[in-house]
Amino acid sequence: MVSSAQEGERECHIVVLTDDDIVDWDHDNPPPMGEEYSQILYSTKLYRFFKYIENRDVAKALLKERGLKNIRIGIEGYPTCKEKVKRRPGGKSEVIYNYVQRPFIQLSWEKEEGKSRHVDFQCVRSKSVPNLIASLGEPTQPAATLNPQVDELDRLISPDPQAPPPPTNDS
Repeated sequence: MVSSAQEGERECHIVVLTDDDIVDWDHDNPPPMGEEYSQILYSTKLYRFFKYIENRDVAKALLKERGLKNIRIGIEGYPTCKEKVKRRPGGKSEVIYNYVQRPFIQLSWEKEEGKSRHVDFQCVRSKSVPNLIASLGEPTQPAATLNPQVDELDRLISPDPQAPPPPTNDS
């Protein structure tokens, strides 16, 4: 967590591997999951602890009590070593990795809870006046007599039901 915070991150993803696990990735073809951003912790004792759901629940409650946010603790597949290399057309190769099921901890430490640091897109109802003619106090025409501007593409897509059908080429 400290190394993530020193790099300016506000969250971290820690994978708990056993002392015997060996991570051997191909430098040219790393796993496609973004695992290079995970912190790896080698500890068989922690692995045994987090293996049981009851212990994960206790750890989550303790981390929440300490003020950490968005806590996820579980077990996921983690790529350890390459199993085989497949050659693809065009000279490209695909590396198949061997995955082991290991515990992970994901959490963040935002100072202000409930304030997103990301852009939230949402629909906002317009506060503008919907009928400008009525707001000016001028007499209005019925909606049927208004002649809205129609795009040429609109005419092609949805023809007027009262218009005569287009001519056909019957020879």
